[in-house]
Amino acid sequence: MPAIEKRFEFPDEQSAIFARRAVLAETGKGFEKRSKTGITTNKNVVLLKITASDDSALKASLNSYSRLLGLCKRLAKED
Repeated sequence: MPAIEKRFEFPDEQSAIFARRAVLAETGKGFEKRSKTGITTNKNVVLLKITASDDSALKASLNSYSRLLGLCKRLAKED
């Protein structure tokens, strides 16, 4: 099973927590049939862990969550 971990650094711990909460709503949904996603925070870092049944599903999940967390990061910098 392919898997990947990716770190996203935020300006502060509160921004990381808000980003995790926002993206957490998308994990574990019915459309995640070929991949599973975990998301945690450690201070100002959001850690994304994805396992998938194939490389294509892994890439699709990584792209989706990276876009969501990237948006959260841009919004956090605007504050």
